[in-house]
Amino acid sequence: MNDLNDLFYFAKIVEHGSLSAASAELGVAKSVLSEHLSRLEANLGVRLLQRNTRKLQITDVGSRYYQRCRAVLLEVERANSVIDDARGTPRGVVRVTSPVNFAQTILAPLLVDFMLGYPEVEVVLDMTNREVDVIADGYDVALRIAPGIRASSLAVRSFVLRRHLLVASPSWIERHGLPRRPEDLRGAAGLGGLLDLGRGNRHGWRLVGPGGDIHEIAFAPRLITEDIVVIMQAALGGCGVAELPVSMCRAEIADGRLVVLLPEWSLPEMTLYAVFASRKGLAPAVRCFIDYLSEHLHGALDQAFSTQRPTTLA
Repeated sequence: MNDLNDLFYFAKIVEHGSLSAASAELGVAKSVLSEHLSRLEANLGVRLLQRNTRKLQITDVGSRYYQRCRAVLLEVERANSVIDDARGTPRGVVRVTSPVNFAQTILAPLLVDFMLGYPEVEVVLDMTNREVDVIADGYDVALRIAPGIRASSLAVRSFVLRRHLLVASPSWIERHGLPRRPEDLRGAAGLGGLLDLGRGNRHGWRLVGPGGDIHEIAFAPRLITEDIVVIMQAALGGCGVAELPVSMCRAEIADGRLVVLLPEWSLPEMTLYAVFASRKGLAPAVRCFIDYLSEHLHGALDQAFSTQRPTTLA
Protein backbone atom coordinates (compact mmCIF):
# COMPACT_ATOMS: atom_id res chain seq x y z
CA MET A 1 0.00 0.00 0.00
CA ASN A 2 1.31 3.46 -0.88
CA ASP A 3 2.27 5.93 1.83
CA LEU A 4 -0.49 8.52 2.36
CA ASN A 5 2.21 11.20 2.51
CA ASP A 6 3.19 10.30 -1.06
CA LEU A 7 -0.42 10.74 -2.17
CA PHE A 8 -0.77 14.02 -0.29
CA TYR A 9 2.39 15.59 -1.74
CA PHE A 10 1.54 14.36 -5.26
CA ALA A 11 -1.88 16.01 -5.01
CA LYS A 12 -0.37 19.27 -3.76
CA ILE A 13 2.17 19.35 -6.58
CA VAL A 14 -0.63 18.91 -9.10
CA GLU A 15 -2.83 21.56 -7.46
CA HIS A 16 -0.05 24.17 -7.31
CA GLY A 17 1.37 23.37 -10.74
CA SER A 18 5.01 23.03 -9.75
CA LEU A 19 7.36 21.74 -7.10
CA SER A 20 8.41 25.30 -6.25
CA ALA A 21 4.86 26.54 -5.65
CA ALA A 22 3.94 23.49 -3.58
CA SER A 23 7.16 23.87 -1.58
CA ALA A 24 6.38 27.52 -0.77
CA GLU A 25 2.79 26.76 0.28
CA LEU A 26 3.61 23.73 2.42
CA GLY A 27 6.92 24.89 3.84
CA VAL A 28 8.54 21.65 2.63
CA ALA A 29 11.81 21.52 0.69
CA LYS A 30 11.56 20.82 -3.06
CA SER A 31 13.95 17.91 -2.67
CA VAL A 32 11.57 16.26 -0.18
CA LEU A 33 8.60 16.70 -2.52
CA SER A 34 10.61 15.30 -5.42
CA GLU A 35 11.60 12.28 -3.32
CA HIS A 36 7.97 11.52 -2.45
CA LEU A 37 6.91 11.88 -6.09
CA SER A 38 9.68 9.62 -7.36
CA ARG A 39 8.88 6.98 -4.75
CA LEU A 40 5.19 7.03 -5.65
CA GLU A 41 5.91 6.64 -9.37
CA ALA A 42 8.39 3.83 -8.66
CA ASN A 43 5.84 1.97 -6.53
CA LEU A 44 3.14 2.37 -9.19
CA GLY A 45 5.44 1.66 -12.13
CA VAL A 46 4.04 4.56 -14.17
CA ARG A 47 4.94 8.16 -14.91
CA LEU A 48 2.44 10.53 -13.26
CA LEU A 49 4.09 13.83 -14.16
CA GLN A 50 6.33 14.75 -17.09
CA ARG A 51 9.11 17.04 -15.85
CA ASN A 52 11.26 19.53 -17.75
CA THR A 53 13.22 22.64 -16.79
CA ARG A 54 10.20 24.95 -17.08
CA LYS A 55 7.11 23.14 -15.83
CA LEU A 56 5.39 19.90 -14.88
CA GLN A 57 2.85 18.28 -17.19
CA ILE A 58 0.45 15.73 -15.76
CA THR A 59 0.04 12.53 -17.78
CA ASP A 60 -3.31 11.00 -18.65
CA VAL A 61 -2.92 8.25 -16.08
CA GLY A 62 -1.63 10.82 -13.61
CA SER A 63 -4.77 12.92 -14.07
CA ARG A 64 -7.04 9.96 -13.41
CA TYR A 65 -4.93 8.87 -10.45
CA TYR A 66 -5.06 12.41 -9.02
CA GLN A 67 -8.88 12.35 -9.00
CA ARG A 68 -8.81 9.14 -6.97
CA CYS A 69 -6.18 10.60 -4.63
CA ARG A 70 -8.41 13.61 -3.93
CA ALA A 71 -11.23 11.30 -2.88
CA VAL A 72 -8.91 9.31 -0.61
CA LEU A 73 -7.44 12.44 1.03
CA LEU A 74 -10.91 13.90 1.56
CA GLU A 75 -11.94 10.76 3.43
CA VAL A 76 -8.79 11.02 5.55
CA GLU A 77 -9.72 14.60 6.48
CA ARG A 78 -13.22 13.48 7.41
CA ALA A 79 -11.79 10.66 9.53
CA ASN A 80 -9.52 13.12 11.35
CA SER A 81 -12.46 15.44 12.01
CA VAL A 82 -14.21 12.57 13.81
CA ILE A 83 -11.23 12.31 16.18
CA ASP A 84 -11.18 16.08 16.73
CA ASP A 85 -14.89 16.07 17.53
CA ALA A 86 -14.43 13.15 19.90
CA ARG A 87 -11.74 14.99 21.81
CA GLY A 88 -14.15 17.84 22.43
CA THR A 89 -11.50 20.40 23.41
CA PRO A 90 -8.26 21.48 21.70
CA ARG A 91 -5.05 20.04 23.10
CA GLY A 92 -1.33 20.18 22.40
CA VAL A 93 1.36 22.86 22.26
CA VAL A 94 1.01 26.35 20.73
CA ARG A 95 4.38 28.06 20.17
CA VAL A 96 3.93 31.84 20.02
CA THR A 97 6.36 34.72 19.54
CA SER A 98 5.34 38.28 20.39
CA PRO A 99 6.88 41.76 20.78
CA VAL A 100 8.01 42.26 24.37
CA ASN A 101 5.79 45.16 25.39
CA PHE A 102 2.69 43.77 23.72
CA ALA A 103 3.21 40.45 25.51
CA GLN A 104 3.65 42.12 28.89
CA THR A 105 0.75 44.58 28.73
CA ILE A 106 -1.87 43.02 26.43
CA LEU A 107 -1.13 39.38 25.70
CA ALA A 108 -0.39 38.25 29.28
CA PRO A 109 -3.97 38.55 30.62
CA LEU A 110 -5.30 37.09 27.36
CA LEU A 111 -3.05 34.07 27.79
CA VAL A 112 -4.24 33.55 31.36
CA ASP A 113 -7.89 33.49 30.31
CA PHE A 114 -7.11 31.33 27.27
CA MET A 115 -5.26 28.71 29.32
CA LEU A 116 -8.02 28.62 31.94
CA GLY A 117 -10.58 28.08 29.18
CA TYR A 118 -8.49 25.42 27.41
CA PRO A 119 -6.66 23.48 30.13
CA GLU A 120 -5.30 20.87 27.70
CA VAL A 121 -3.40 23.44 25.62
CA GLU A 122 0.22 24.25 26.52
CA VAL A 123 1.54 27.67 25.46
CA VAL A 124 5.22 28.34 24.80
CA LEU A 125 5.77 32.12 24.59
CA ASP A 126 8.95 33.72 23.25
CA MET A 127 9.08 37.50 23.71
CA THR A 128 11.30 39.21 21.15
CA ASN A 129 11.21 42.37 19.07
CA ARG A 130 13.11 40.82 16.16
CA GLU A 131 11.27 39.56 13.08
CA VAL A 132 11.41 35.78 13.21
CA ASP A 133 11.19 33.09 10.53
CA VAL A 134 8.01 31.27 11.52
CA ILE A 135 8.88 27.97 9.85
CA ALA A 136 12.64 27.89 10.38
CA ASP A 137 12.38 28.97 14.03
CA GLY A 138 9.61 26.49 14.79
CA TYR A 139 6.75 28.83 15.78
CA ASP A 140 3.06 28.15 15.27
CA VAL A 141 2.09 31.83 15.44
CA ALA A 142 4.21 34.99 15.19
CA LEU A 143 2.60 38.24 16.38
CA ARG A 144 3.93 41.39 14.71
CA ILE A 145 2.85 45.03 15.12
CA ALA A 146 3.44 47.38 12.20
CA PRO A 147 1.66 49.85 9.88
CA GLY A 148 1.87 47.17 7.16
CA ILE A 149 3.49 43.85 6.38
CA ARG A 150 5.46 42.63 3.40
CA ALA A 151 3.81 40.11 1.07
CA SER A 152 4.45 36.60 2.25
CA SER A 153 3.65 33.03 1.30
CA LEU A 154 2.59 32.54 4.92
CA ALA A 155 -0.99 32.91 6.12
CA VAL A 156 -1.80 36.19 7.88
CA ARG A 157 -4.70 37.36 10.01
CA SER A 158 -4.75 41.07 10.84
CA PHE A 159 -6.27 42.98 13.77
CA VAL A 160 -6.40 46.78 13.59
CA LEU A 161 -5.22 48.30 16.87
CA ARG A 162 -6.17 51.67 18.31
CA ARG A 163 -4.89 54.78 16.50
CA HIS A 164 -1.68 56.50 17.54
CA LEU A 165 -1.13 60.16 18.48
CA LEU A 166 1.78 62.55 18.72
CA VAL A 167 1.94 63.92 22.26
CA ALA A 168 4.20 66.06 24.42
CA SER A 169 4.10 67.45 27.93
CA PRO A 170 3.07 71.04 28.74
CA SER A 171 6.65 71.72 29.92
CA TRP A 172 8.06 70.69 26.53
CA ILE A 173 5.50 72.90 24.74
CA GLU A 174 6.38 75.79 27.04
CA ARG A 175 10.04 75.50 26.03
CA HIS A 176 9.57 74.81 22.30
CA GLY A 177 6.17 76.23 21.43
CA LEU A 178 2.98 74.51 20.25
CA PRO A 179 3.42 73.13 16.70
CA ARG A 180 0.87 74.53 14.26
CA ARG A 181 1.92 72.54 11.17
CA PRO A 182 4.03 69.42 10.54
CA GLU A 183 7.09 71.44 9.52
CA ASP A 184 7.22 72.89 13.04
CA LEU A 185 8.22 69.44 14.30
CA ARG A 186 11.14 69.00 11.92
CA GLY A 187 14.28 68.28 13.93
CA ALA A 188 12.39 68.08 17.24
CA ALA A 189 13.53 65.69 19.94
CA GLY A 190 11.67 62.42 19.31
CA LEU A 191 11.06 59.61 21.76
CA GLY A 192 11.15 56.07 20.37
CA GLY A 193 12.97 56.77 17.14
CA LEU A 194 12.44 53.34 15.54
CA LEU A 195 10.53 54.34 12.42
CA ASP A 196 13.08 54.53 9.57
CA LEU A 197 12.05 56.65 6.59
CA GLY A 198 14.36 54.58 4.39
CA ARG A 199 17.11 57.19 4.19
CA GLY A 200 20.04 55.96 6.20
CA ASN A 201 19.56 56.25 9.93
CA ARG A 202 17.03 59.08 9.82
CA HIS A 203 13.91 58.65 11.88
CA GLY A 204 10.57 60.30 11.43
CA TRP A 205 6.82 60.52 11.69
CA ARG A 206 4.57 59.94 8.70
CA LEU A 207 1.64 62.36 8.99
CA VAL A 208 -1.49 62.32 6.83
CA GLY A 209 -3.44 65.57 6.51
CA PRO A 210 -7.21 66.10 6.32
CA GLY A 211 -6.97 66.25 2.51
CA GLY A 212 -4.85 63.14 2.26
CA ASP A 213 -1.53 64.89 1.72
CA ILE A 214 1.42 63.16 3.39
CA HIS A 215 4.30 64.74 5.27
CA GLU A 216 7.30 62.73 6.43
CA ILE A 217 8.88 64.69 9.25
CA ALA A 218 12.39 63.74 10.29
CA PHE A 219 13.16 64.10 13.99
CA ALA A 220 16.24 63.83 16.19
CA PRO A 221 15.85 60.64 18.29
CA ARG A 222 16.44 61.58 21.91
CA LEU A 223 15.42 58.16 23.21
CA ILE A 224 15.53 54.98 21.11
CA THR A 225 13.47 52.13 22.53
CA GLU A 226 10.48 49.95 21.65
CA ASP A 227 9.05 49.99 25.18
CA ILE A 228 6.05 52.33 25.13
CA VAL A 229 5.92 52.52 28.94
CA VAL A 230 9.44 53.99 28.97
CA ILE A 231 8.55 56.27 26.05
CA MET A 232 5.50 57.65 27.87
CA GLN A 233 7.48 58.28 31.05
CA ALA A 234 10.01 60.27 29.02
CA ALA A 235 7.20 62.23 27.37
CA LEU A 236 5.59 63.01 30.74
CA GLY A 237 8.98 64.23 31.94
CA GLY A 238 9.24 66.72 29.08
CA CYS A 239 12.05 64.99 27.19
CA GLY A 240 10.48 65.22 23.74
CA VAL A 241 7.63 64.28 21.39
CA ALA A 242 6.28 60.73 21.52
CA GLU A 243 4.07 58.62 19.26
CA LEU A 244 1.75 56.66 21.56
CA PRO A 245 -1.40 54.57 21.12
CA VAL A 246 -4.59 56.29 22.29
CA SER A 247 -5.32 53.43 24.67
CA MET A 248 -1.99 54.03 26.39
CA CYS A 249 -2.25 57.74 27.06
CA ARG A 250 -5.95 58.72 27.10
CA ALA A 251 -5.99 59.34 30.89
CA GLU A 252 -2.82 61.49 30.71
CA ILE A 253 -4.37 63.54 27.88
CA ALA A 254 -7.64 63.92 29.75
CA ASP A 255 -5.98 65.31 32.90
CA GLY A 256 -3.60 67.60 30.96
CA ARG A 257 -0.30 65.83 31.65
CA LEU A 258 0.08 65.22 27.91
CA VAL A 259 -1.11 67.38 25.00
CA VAL A 260 -2.08 66.07 21.55
CA LEU A 261 0.03 67.72 18.85
CA LEU A 262 -1.42 68.46 15.41
CA PRO A 263 -4.75 66.74 16.19
CA GLU A 264 -6.04 67.33 12.65
CA TRP A 265 -3.20 65.19 11.27
CA SER A 266 -3.18 61.40 11.63
CA LEU A 267 -0.50 58.72 11.91
CA PRO A 268 -0.71 55.36 10.09
CA GLU A 269 -2.88 52.84 11.91
CA MET A 270 -0.87 50.15 13.64
CA THR A 271 -2.00 46.60 13.00
CA LEU A 272 -1.34 43.37 14.85
CA TYR A 273 -0.55 40.56 12.42
CA ALA A 274 -0.83 36.92 13.42
CA VAL A 275 1.43 35.07 10.98
CA PHE A 276 1.28 31.27 10.69
CA ALA A 277 2.39 28.58 8.27
CA SER A 278 -0.84 27.65 6.48
CA ARG A 279 -4.59 28.09 6.73
CA LYS A 280 -5.07 24.43 5.77
CA GLY A 281 -4.16 21.73 8.22
CA LEU A 282 -3.90 24.15 11.13
CA ALA A 283 -3.80 22.30 14.44
CA PRO A 284 -7.03 22.77 16.44
CA ALA A 285 -5.14 24.32 19.37
CA VAL A 286 -3.44 26.87 17.10
CA ARG A 287 -6.67 27.72 15.30
CA CYS A 288 -8.41 28.11 18.66
CA PHE A 289 -5.68 30.47 19.89
CA ILE A 290 -5.97 32.70 16.82
CA ASP A 291 -9.77 32.77 17.05
CA TYR A 292 -9.56 33.60 20.76
CA LEU A 293 -7.18 36.47 20.03
CA SER A 294 -9.56 37.80 17.39
CA GLU A 295 -12.53 37.70 19.76
CA HIS A 296 -10.91 39.18 22.86
CA LEU A 297 -8.08 41.47 21.67
CA HIS A 298 -9.88 44.80 21.79
CA GLY A 299 -11.43 43.99 25.14
CA ALA A 300 -7.93 43.32 26.47
CA LEU A 301 -6.77 46.68 25.11
CA ASP A 302 -9.58 48.45 26.93
CA GLN A 303 -8.80 46.64 30.19
CA ALA A 304 -5.07 47.28 30.00
CA PHE A 305 -5.39 51.06 30.06
CA SER A 306 -7.83 53.65 31.35
CA THR A 307 -11.32 53.52 29.88
CA GLN A 308 -11.78 57.31 30.15
CA ARG A 309 -11.91 58.83 26.67
CA PRO A 310 -10.05 62.16 26.28
CA THR A 311 -12.13 65.12 25.18
CA THR A 312 -9.39 66.18 22.73
CA LEU A 313 -10.23 63.15 20.56
CA ALA A 314 -13.88 63.98 20.04
